[in-house]
Amino acid sequence: MEEPAAVPNFQPKVSHEAKLKELLHRITSLEIKLCSDAAKEFAKLLKSETGADLLREYVRGSPKCSELLEAWKLREGKQGMNYVFDLISAILSQSKGKYNPSDIESVNITKDLDKFARLLISERLSDIHKEVNSKEWRRQKAALLLMASIARRGASLASEVAKSFDFKLAEFGRIASANRRRKPEARVGLLRKPFVGFAMSFLEVGKPWLLRWVLQQREMYSGVLRGLGSDDDETVVFVLTVLRDRVLVEESLVQPWLRSVLFGSATLEQLVEVCAREGGGDAAEVAFGVLFRVCTDPSNGLMPDSKMRLKGNTKRILDLMKKLRVTEVQYHKDLLLAIVEAKASSWLVLFMWIFFVVAVVMLLCWQCNI
Repeated sequence: MEEPAAVPNFQPKVSHEAKLKELLHRITSLEIKLCSDAAKEFAKLLKSETGADLLREYVRGSPKCSELLEAWKLREGKQGMNYVFDLISAILSQSKGKYNPSDIESVNITKDLDKFARLLISERLSDIHKEVNSKEWRRQKAALLLMASIARRGASLASEVAKSFDFKLAEFGRIASANRRRKPEARVGLLRKPFVGFAMSFLEVGKPWLLRWVLQQREMYSGVLRGLGSDDDETVVFVLTVLRDRVLVEESLVQPWLRSVLFGSATLEQLVEVCAREGGGDAAEVAFGVLFRVCTDPSNGLMPDSKMRLKGNTKRILDLMKKLRVTEVQYHKDLLLAIVEAKASSWLVLFMWIFFVVAVVMLLCWQCNI
């Protein structure tokens, strides 16, 4: 008896039109419960396997993202703005909505989303500033995530954010300093990751002209680096990898003096602590690698180099060496040996240069006597 033929399993193409219509209707509702639930569902769908299709269908049907702007205006000055911010962050962060030259449709989607992001910077930045200054951690978190999602879309948008965002906002300064103190009882501890993500988003783009400008926002980066010792491994690896690959390289064109400012005594001490973490791990390894570069390569502003005419900061290096527990931590021992070797090499070059100058002077004097 012949077996029955297998029935073809046809998977109908899923259309997002009806779902989008329902979600957008609820997002633009005055009812905060309807708005928040729809925003969360939309953001969740964007992270699913069909998220790219959902995003493309939405942007094709609404290239100016008018429903998001409507929801923004409805929630302005009212409870629930953070839900709108979170949804917009999810849309701008969707990988298929970012530039891909090999995908023509993606290019068009990217252009529309970039225009939308620029509109937010030019016309709605004051609302974002209000959310940062709100003193409510959920609203502040959503605002920081939104700005980071815009900056990560590319150098041009990152530059516009850097030039327009008010880094001197009273509450922003408090977030930076509070994150540095890391008071466990403070709600601000919940802002640590979004704050770090916002600060590092400019560096992730990696454009020299942007790096040199934004790194001068010392309070912000001080807040990031001076809290690393209390961060989890994931955050430490993220921050230090970005610094290593974007800033501590010749292509960055960041001057030695600015790199030296970035790695002040307090920051170096944090990295030394990370290197000594029990069990080591990725965070300790990356921290050692960054310390090795910072303390031995003259282009990073600490190690002096007469050939490059760099004075360095020998006192800071010596202070660091005193804090190394070389008998307890292998990374500390390796770092100490690397610094001593680099210093010896630097002193040898200096000695040879002085010897050459003295020899030339003596030769000139001898010729004059003749």
